[in-house]
Amino acid sequence: MHQCPTCGKQLEESIRFCPDDGTPLTETAAAASARTPTGQPTKKMELQLPVVVGGRYRLEETRGGGGMASVYRAVDLTLEREVAVKLINPELRVEPEFDARFQREARIASQLADPHIVVVHDFGIDVAHGPYLVMEFLKGQSLRERLQTQGPLPLKAALQLSAQLLLALIHAHEKGIVHRDIKPDNIFLLNVSGIRLHVRVLDFGIARIYRRDDRGRPDTLTNPGAVLGTPRYMSPEQLAGQPVDVRSDLFSAGLVIHESLTGQMPYVSGKKLCELCPDAQPALQDLLDHCLKQNMNERPTSAIEVYLRLQELGKASGILLLPPGAMDKLVAARQAQEPTVEYTPKPRGLLSRRGLLIGLVLAGLLALGLAIWGIVALVKLLSPTPMPDQESLLDIKIGDSRDDVVAKLGKPQPGVQARLPGLVNGLLIREEKEPRTQQVLSWSDHQVCVLLTQDKVQAVVVRSPHKGSSGRKVKIGDSEARLVHAYSSEIPKIEALDPKDEKRGKIYHYDPLGISFEVVDEKVIATFLFPPNLGNEREKPK
Repeated sequence: MHQCPTCGKQLEESIRFCPDDGTPLTETAAAASARTPTGQPTKKMELQLPVVVGGRYRLEETRGGGGMASVYRAVDLTLEREVAVKLINPELRVEPEFDARFQREARIASQLADPHIVVVHDFGIDVAHGPYLVMEFLKGQSLRERLQTQGPLPLKAALQLSAQLLLALIHAHEKGIVHRDIKPDNIFLLNVSGIRLHVRVLDFGIARIYRRDDRGRPDTLTNPGAVLGTPRYMSPEQLAGQPVDVRSDLFSAGLVIHESLTGQMPYVSGKKLCELCPDAQPALQDLLDHCLKQNMNERPTSAIEVYLRLQELGKASGILLLPPGAMDKLVAARQAQEPTVEYTPKPRGLLSRRGLLIGLVLAGLLALGLAIWGIVALVKLLSPTPMPDQESLLDIKIGDSRDDVVAKLGKPQPGVQARLPGLVNGLLIREEKEPRTQQVLSWSDHQVCVLLTQDKVQAVVVRSPHKGSSGRKVKIGDSEARLVHAYSSEIPKIEALDPKDEKRGKIYHYDPLGISFEVVDEKVIATFLFPPNLGNEREKPK
């Protein structure tokens, strides 16, 4: 039996919510974890500061903590730098395997290397004071403190926080580490210059340290029936003491993101996100609803999937979350991703250390190569497309001969040579006062047409995907954004295909270059090449 901190009623141990208002019993798990095997509460460790632990770290000021550990501001006497030391309460060391489990999990946490995860510098077991972790000393405030003092975050700041939280989860999940305790208290906002928010996630993998080994299963570190964490932010399967995986972290992340935007949990008011935060897009509501599915099998399968959807929301809000090269890497990782499993430690020895060293070196070289590739790709993307001396289409230019066209495109399909009024698949060229013999050559069932006047190219029309492209490398199927970027140095004349409904499509005319592009649904579907500065003679295609 335990007492509900909300209503004071005595409840069965299996009950995790207040029977009066349904509030999660946030104090229950921490209180249960802070008891000895006899059921007596442990005494909170009190130190007379300053004190040195590990023969190296001088604890100078208490900065926080709870029933499981205390956090101190300390000085590394060897490197003469400020650090944070988390000292595990010695009363928790009631199991023979605790110290070995602590070192194993601390070693895993120290191998995480991501700009959005707090850095673990060192760990050990002090003879007098027990297990300790040494981390970078962060200056700023937790998300919990930020919400309590200033209220919900603006949309852009919340999206930045959400993206960085997901990047931290991606890195940890790739190494088989599930956080298990994502909450505002474990998300730290740094004091950095500039207006961009910068986030560190705390206590990765630390929750596993406090869980008992399942002696019936030597290949796992945890007891499936154990429940540890903050119930308010736990997934349903974690509350039930069932096995958890990356999808449990995504459930907790969904709760934190909602709270960062609204200052409250989703189930408190019963209102939709858009009602509590008018700036939030409906797509963000859909994403959070997906993460908060009660059935873990109905949630997103990975943090990468959630991050990619956040990226689209960031674009809509004017936030660049990742450069294009890094985004391609995440997409490829998502496509190749295998089902995530719990981390299982492997036997350690000389061979495994050597293999680990080789793997780290190879991974470093691969990461360096990807970084260089991403930078080159980004520079190439942002660099203006070089201006050709004369615009072309399928490597054909105005004035080329008939023989040149046949040599580049092959033998044309049988067609009719005739004097034409000038209409060639949507491009109107008015005949001059003295009519001249015109000829139309076509390929692939008239999807590519060339208009010749006296065996000289007068116009080219392309309406289907083809190997060739314009002089600035724009081809059929490219996006409207790609077209605008390629011709960013020019000002187009934009003509709606239907003046009554501009959404049906439009044509970008670049008359000084002699080229036009028809765009429908933000995709290029046709390209027209014609003599430059024909704008005074061109009529609207019918």
